[in-house]
Amino acid sequence: MKSVLQAKRNGLLLLVILLLLIAPMTLLVNHIELLSPESDFEGATFTILTNSAGSGGFLVTLAVLAIATLTLKMTPKQQLSKVIQLGVILLIGFTAKTGLKHLTESPRPYTEVLSHQLLVPNPAHFYQLSAVQQESVINKVSENVSHWRTQHWMGETDYSFPSGHTIFAAICVAFFGGLFLDHKRYALAATLMVWAIGVAYSRLWLGMHRPIDLIGSVLFVALVYALLPSMDGLSGKIGHVLNLNKRCFY
Repeated sequence: MKSVLQAKRNGLLLLVILLLLIAPMTLLVNHIELLSPESDFEGATFTILTNSAGSGGFLVTLAVLAIATLTLKMTPKQQLSKVIQLGVILLIGFTAKTGLKHLTESPRPYTEVLSHQLLVPNPAHFYQLSAVQQESVINKVSENVSHWRTQHWMGETDYSFPSGHTIFAAICVAFFGGLFLDHKRYALAATLMVWAIGVAYSRLWLGMHRPIDLIGSVLFVALVYALLPSMDGLSGKIGHVLNLNKRCFY
């Protein structure tokens, strides 16, 4: 176990730094007014950031990061091991996110705005409405809320804790960021960290999450990443099978 943690020390270090950078957002969130008008530049920037870690763009982000890793010196066995490890942690992250949301049933921050505008009796009531009713309620508040925010409210009417976007960003920081540090690609690691912070803040700005959602997501990823096996043994077996098949083919 000690050797496994030692191999992941850079990824875990980056997650600690990510936590330390997210913590001050607890103070910044008080200055975010969801009912205030916003510029198109600001709205577009946070939308691009949040989409890069969401269902519409996470594959593009993964592709870009995967291409960046091609510049790193790794053997085919190491590459296969990392691919398996990434696939497992992504599967765990996305599956657990869905389960935790249903377990905690924490209303999203924007439902508090709906409640303050007297469109629902309380935030929890929003989740008792049908999809059509939820859309209708959000449409009514759109007269007072920027479309940059309400378009995301329309698309994500599930619960708040944890933040799936932040889970994905934290996985990228731990996995790819750790690799970049291992190979002394400090600029790539720093760029990745700035992106992850941007994604996390975009979730607050849009009214989709609270700071505790972000912090809990990073802590969850840190735990899973720390406990995840290296996958070297499995990659060796798969590589051996592939080599046997290759020989049989020829």
